[in-house]
Amino acid sequence: MTNTKRPASARAELRRDAIKEAARRLFVEHGFHATGIAAIAKESGVATQQLYRDFSSKEDIIAEIVTANCERIADQDRLNAALIEKDRAGIMAWLVSTPSRKDDTGDRLFLEVAAEAARNERIRAIYLDVRAQAFANISRAFAGLMGSDAVSDEHRALAQAFMLIELGSVCARTLLDDPVQPASQRLIECLVGGANT
Repeated sequence: MTNTKRPASARAELRRDAIKEAARRLFVEHGFHATGIAAIAKESGVATQQLYRDFSSKEDIIAEIVTANCERIADQDRLNAALIEKDRAGIMAWLVSTPSRKDDTGDRLFLEVAAEAARNERIRAIYLDVRAQAFANISRAFAGLMGSDAVSDEHRALAQAFMLIELGSVCARTLLDDPVQPASQRLIECLVGGANT
């Protein structure tokens, strides 16, 4: 007799994914602060005790959600390939596409995490880690555009300006329901153009 059931590790991964998806929906709808573990357990259909075995806290859940979002959004493989090949058009395309990746729930979740970071040290640490990773990648992209393998202060300054534009774009899209892509893209193109000279 063959066992057609999924292995325990696959079931655990599916359960963890269900918890993360339920938590994501609740964090976006009600906010991180107002969403409790009991609500996440109910929404995901996972018993509270099991949820605590999978994740010891809400912060652990948000850490995994944020990490997965960043990996999806960053598209680091595409950037790395463009940098290795010294493909300026590919690097520019990566930079220009980064702030225009509109994802309503992702934008709202990002703002929720940023707000919670102001009052929760663990979330602040997660937020700062994600920001540091993004900053490093964007700095590397500007270095590549300028024909350098090493990141300089000038590349970091351009990355900082880029991130300010990106943050403003997320806020305008989410809070003002303003599709700012033309203005955002023009600012990015000006930064990229400056890096090309």
